[in-house]
Amino acid sequence: MVNVNKRINNGKNSFILILGVTIMIFSIYIFFSFFNVQETQEKLTGGRGNMLYVQLVNYVMPIVKVTNFDEEDMAESTLSLKSGILNYIGINLSHPDEILKKEVSYFREDNNSVAYNSNDTGIAKISDFNLKDSDITKNSTNNSSGDSSNPSNQTFQIYNPKLKKNLDNSKPEVLIYHSHTTESYGQYGPDNLDPTKNVCAVGDELAKELSNNYGISVIHDTTIHNVLAYNKSYERSGETLDKYLKKYGDFKMIIDMHRDSDPNKNDVTAKINGENVAKFMFVMARKNPHFDKNMTIVNALLNSAKKNFPGLVIGNGIYYYDYGMNFFNQAKSNNAFLLEVGSTPNTLDESKATSKYIARMIAEYINGK
Repeated sequence: MVNVNKRINNGKNSFILILGVTIMIFSIYIFFSFFNVQETQEKLTGGRGNMLYVQLVNYVMPIVKVTNFDEEDMAESTLSLKSGILNYIGINLSHPDEILKKEVSYFREDNNSVAYNSNDTGIAKISDFNLKDSDITKNSTNNSSGDSSNPSNQTFQIYNPKLKKNLDNSKPEVLIYHSHTTESYGQYGPDNLDPTKNVCAVGDELAKELSNNYGISVIHDTTIHNVLAYNKSYERSGETLDKYLKKYGDFKMIIDMHRDSDPNKNDVTAKINGENVAKFMFVMARKNPHFDKNMTIVNALLNSAKKNFPGLVIGNGIYYYDYGMNFFNQAKSNNAFLLEVGSTPNTLDESKATSKYIARMIAEYINGK
């Protein structure tokens, strides 16, 4: 009887041991599966805003969240424990079309598929829609009015030699910086740490145009402000701006240069002098105490654009917020504004090409007085 009980106990212990090892192996598998999902999501988002690891640590060690993170940081998260679990069981929130394909057979057809690039850009491309000529009713009446806001091609004089003066680097007149320094274009993804492939390259081009062609001294700061905690970008860029204001006093223009996020390339691209160029716009905080002074410069630049290069601005040229984030640092100077050049579908070359037109507008304001 004792031997029988001993065998039963040994069997129970073996079962518990096997069960424990199985649970441990399954837990390790789940754990590493989450981090494979995390790595994939980083590729899709350019590495910004994925905080699955942070959420796991915060859950296990709440003190870390208290001392290092706040809810603004978590607001930028694109992957949570919930989305991780859903991805693991086959529901990928980044590819919602897969859910439709499982439920509706029509969407499993090749001509209705959504293709995702394999070059790690994470850009979705819907296959072309095929329409036969017989399906189209053609209107024989010619429409010559066109849309002047997005012309097929226009020719304008870019440079005005009368606006050039001798360069004096002892007193910089224009400061260019980037609150969202890694914003990028086209093939380089929505964000890129390489300053030759992101909005910094556009800032470099504008600085070169201003100094070489109009004798306007420029400081271009490429400090990265948006990687550690995206929602603190304007706070950190404000510290950078304070440093320059303390050293040089005010500037004639302080430009926080960004890239827009409009996905429709037709809306953000113009053709001027035979080349595609990215359009631009301003973003302003209406409740900031310097708003009226800020708008004096912005309106002057917009008037110059509409007079010399019609069709180069996005929409009416200005997008307003009441407060924005820290007033977008526009409360620090009468001469500060936020400038968005191009958008995510624009190429870097198209956005850099816009710099020569913006430089002409700035030169008219600074040197044309």
